[in-house]
Amino acid sequence: MVSRDFFRFNTTNTISAATDDEAILDEAVAWCDRYEYLFSRVDPASELFRLNHAQGLPTDVDTELAAFVETALSYCRRADGLFDVTMGSVTQLWDFKHQRIPAPDDVAAALPHVDYRGVSVDGATVTLCDPLACVDLGGIAKGYIADGILALLRERGVEHALVNLGGNVAVMGGKPDGTPWRVGIRKPLPSNALPLLDSFATVAIRDGSVVTSGVYERAFERDGTLYHHILDPRTGFPAQTDLLSATLVARTSLDADGFTTALIIMGADRALAFVEADPALEAVLVTTDGGVLATSGIGEAVPFELLG
Repeated sequence: MVSRDFFRFNTTNTISAATDDEAILDEAVAWCDRYEYLFSRVDPASELFRLNHAQGLPTDVDTELAAFVETALSYCRRADGLFDVTMGSVTQLWDFKHQRIPAPDDVAAALPHVDYRGVSVDGATVTLCDPLACVDLGGIAKGYIADGILALLRERGVEHALVNLGGNVAVMGGKPDGTPWRVGIRKPLPSNALPLLDSFATVAIRDGSVVTSGVYERAFERDGTLYHHILDPRTGFPAQTDLLSATLVARTSLDADGFTTALIIMGADRALAFVEADPALEAVLVTTDGGVLATSGIGEAVPFELLG
């Protein structure tokens, strides 16, 4: 196995592959550069930035961006709008790094521009029917990119690989020694409060993805209230939920990434029912009272181990 660590998407990433050809990893990193160009909401050079500033006019964009926007809209529909790619008008008001809370009036003014149903895709042409709408693909892009990296490695003859995009983990082929990959589920505490690899459980998979979302990252407390980055599209403020974290195990990283934030907003009961209704998904949920809940396939379809 050879590995490459690199910084993209505002996080540290790792690609490990069973190959002796370093050029393949170079190609995979270049692949990530392409997606930063396509999907960045804040980079004026990106295709998405151009779409968001087209003032509602039909905009011809890169065909892959158009196809991905259409795919992302399907996840919005399946999550009944609890995941909404037009949250950009709201997310740009928040600054969790500098602990900036927007004024309620500003959030209220931005909320009418959040509605994924106002985005249309026709071939390579994307239209934001609301000129003030703002597409933000950050809640799903890493899943798409991780799947793309594995596909690229597979095309180059790699049979065993692990991709970790800032905690969004996708694997293929099991380990070279024939055992499955064991992916840890982090304790629901901020990165600066524990060793990065400190886990409370593991899942064993040969092919698939494990993605966790939680209210403990990109969060701060003010006057006894926790402000976290998982914003509810219905309110524009951090979701009020009984979940600390939601981990999804899926065949594709796109599926795993596309629903984790929506599960947090749903809360424990609805989230469990949602995942149980989809045979392609399994979940591990941590509640605010410290409970650990798992769907029926965890432990059977997906080997699962709680750590001491």
